Amino acid sequence: MYDVHLLRPLVRVAGPAAMAAAAAAIGLSACPGKTAAPARVPRAPSPTAQAPDPLAAAALMNDVRRLCAPDLAGRGSYQPGGRAAASYMAAELAAAGLEVVRQPIAAGADNVIGILRGGPDAVLVSAHYDHLGVDAAGRVFPGADDNASGAAVLLGLARAAARHPHRHTLLFASFGAEEAGLVGSGVYVSRPIWPLERTLAVLNFDMVGRNFFEWGSGRSGAAAIVGLEARPDLLEVARRAAAPAGLDLVPVPAALVELFGFEDRTDDWWFRRRGILSIHMSTSLHEDYHQPTDTADRLAPAQLERVARAAAGLIDHLAAREPVGGGE
Repeated sequence: MYDVHLLRPLVRVAGPAAMAAAAAAIGLSACPGKTAAPARVPRAPSPTAQAPDPLAAAALMNDVRRLCAPDLAGRGSYQPGGRAAASYMAAELAAAGLEVVRQPIAAGADNVIGILRGGPDAVLVSAHYDHLGVDAAGRVFPGADDNASGAAVLLGLARAAARHPHRHTLLFASFGAEEAGLVGSGVYVSRPIWPLERTLAVLNFDMVGRNFFEWGSGRSGAAAIVGLEARPDLLEVARRAAAPAGLDLVPVPAALVELFGFEDRTDDWWFRRRGILSIHMSTSLHEDYHQPTDTADRLAPAQLERVARAAAGLIDHLAAREPVGGGE
C-alpha cells in the first residue's frame, strides 16, 4: 500500500502532465601425453572484485522473483508466505554480513532489521516485504511492484553498504504487516531497536519497479521523492546521486500527500509524525496495483537499478560514508 492513491484525484484536478512535473580465470592444462610446465598461480582477486554488483538490475530482479515465487504465495501479512518472506529477508541480510534482529509483530509476523554498526546515530532504510497473499477465493496476489521491488532494493542497498564503512549506523528495516495498516512499522516506532532520538533520517521504498506514474506520464527514467521540501540541500544531494543513474527525481511535498488524506499509507508516516526526517521514494501507481497481475514480468528492471543507484548515493551522504583508508 502507498500514498499514490492521491494520484487519482490529482489526475482529475491537475491533469497527468502537471502531476508528472510534481509528482558485465584463465587456466592452462597440459596436452595429453606431454609434461605440463609449472603453472603460474594467479593472485586471487579480492572478494569485492569477485562479487557481483548488488545494485545491478539482474541482481535486484533475482530478489524480486524469489519474493514472488509460488511457494511464498503473495507474502500475506499473517499468512505462511509472509513468514517465509521474512525468513528470506533475514537470511539475505545475514549473508551480506549484517547483524539481524527479528522483531515480533503479531500472529507469527516479524519485522526484520539488519544492522551495520557505526556511531551512536543511525539512518534507517525501510521497505515492507509483505503483500496481500491469497484471498478467500484462492487468488494469489504476487505483489511484484508492491512491494517486492522495494524489498529487493533494500537488500541490494544493504549488500552494497556492507562493503564500506560509514560513520553512522545503518539500519535496514524490512517491515511486516504493512498491508494490514502499517502495523509492523508502528510496532517498531513503539519499541525501536535504535533510539528514535538518535535516528537521523528514514528512507523508505514502496513500489519502485515500474515506469513513473503510468496513469499519467509513464516516464521510464523518473521517480517521486517525498519529504525533502524543507531540505533543498538534501534534494540537491539526491539529484546529484540520481543523475549518473539516469533518474530524474520529481519532488513531492509531504503536505501535498496530507492534503489528499493519504499521509498514513506508507511506513515512513510513523517516523514523520515523530519529527524524524522521512524520505519516501516511489515510481507511483499503475493498473496492476493490488491485482493478481502485479507480476515480476511487468516490472522495468532498469528502473529498479536507477532507483537503487540513486538511493545508494543519498544513503552514503546521510550515513557519512568513510573515505577509503578511513581518513577525513
